[in-house]
Amino acid sequence: MQNWILSILTVSILTVYSTPISAQGTTAIRAGRLIDGTGTPAREDMVIIVRGDRIETVGSASEVVIPPEARVVDLSQYTVMPGIVDAHAHLSIRPDVRTLAGQLEGMTQPDAKQMARIVRNIRVQLLSGVTTLYVVGEVHYNDIHAAEAVADGVIPGPRIYPSGNFISTTAGHGPAEYRTTNGPWEMRRFVRTNYEMGAHHMKLTVTDRARVGPNSGTPYAPGESNFTREEMEAAIGELHRLGIEATAHANGESIRLAVEAGINSIQHGGNLTEDLMDLLVERNVGFVNTYTISYQGVFDEWDFLDNQANDIQEWFDRCRTVVEEALARSERRLRGLQSRYVQLRRAKQKGVLVGIGTDSMHGLMALEMENLVNAGFTPLEAITAATGINAKIVGIDEEVGTIEAGKYADIISIDGRPDENIRDLEKISFLMVGGRIHDLSFR
Repeated sequence: MQNWILSILTVSILTVYSTPISAQGTTAIRAGRLIDGTGTPAREDMVIIVRGDRIETVGSASEVVIPPEARVVDLSQYTVMPGIVDAHAHLSIRPDVRTLAGQLEGMTQPDAKQMARIVRNIRVQLLSGVTTLYVVGEVHYNDIHAAEAVADGVIPGPRIYPSGNFISTTAGHGPAEYRTTNGPWEMRRFVRTNYEMGAHHMKLTVTDRARVGPNSGTPYAPGESNFTREEMEAAIGELHRLGIEATAHANGESIRLAVEAGINSIQHGGNLTEDLMDLLVERNVGFVNTYTISYQGVFDEWDFLDNQANDIQEWFDRCRTVVEEALARSERRLRGLQSRYVQLRRAKQKGVLVGIGTDSMHGLMALEMENLVNAGFTPLEAITAATGINAKIVGIDEEVGTIEAGKYADIISIDGRPDENIRDLEKISFLMVGGRIHDLSFR
């Protein structure tokens, strides 16, 4: 009897957390409409040939010859687009009304508990159409382990580009056990260790404080760097010497120091002034805007996600309601959002590369894109920000972000026209990561 029950439980677990439902081979996708992620308007009646985990050919149905051995996927009634790239992801944490304190507590919990959350968090990311997660800080190399588990097919999820552990200074921002790196040689040592463990890139937490002691936040002014120039140049220089990129949690004037020290991309990028925007354009450095995380102080919806939501659309709708109600209650919050919209529009006008990420508001890239549209971007511009531009900002555009020959076959389809109505992004009808088709079952 016990063996029979164990067998049933095993089958149930494998059903819920199954590997992708189809093996790699040759697949021909018929696309009714194709948004390729480059910013080009949608094209109709297209064909994509996928061989193995890569895109081999993209062209009009009248020109592309479908190989006889190919399995044909008919998406002629849908809009096909690249899988979404979340360019600012933390895998293990879940924000709540305690804001940063809640996040930091989550990172002190046992690794087994953190990994259990990661499995759930990356699953909802996947079902929301995200096929790439660019991680910007974890603990105990949990993101590296998760990336390996996904790549090996142990758990389903988006492709993960891991950062390894945070790089932070004493009294800086991030988990306590990593707020210990001071001076240029300690920076180099930390970078080398993180790299050895498998980090694809690394993040420096340049601004914000730990918020744990009576003097937390002083004597530094808002936007001032936790790092000295010497520390920052040492960390970034060592990263570049190893051939990998550096990104920075930075706002205000600390952005200038990070860019002048050679940073490759900026995360958050709050309090952008005209001259900072000009500097970003001059150095070809983009920034990743993070919108939904600003609502963590009124957010406590994880039980709904885990135990009540029946599909991804219910998750979007529930979270959108939380955001709208928070804005309706707070004139200060609304003024802050309108001020940020001015910065985003001006950055776009100046030619700054503007990307987006969820931080740790898992599965809400659709709301991040809606936010750009509310700021004055067109729906197509918002989609491009979440695909091709995101990949370019964080230096992975040779592999992901657009539907072009040679890129990974990360492809989704939408039942609607998201380049006309951004809310159609909720209607995901097909999901492929690296040539493998994934089940869209929510539970």
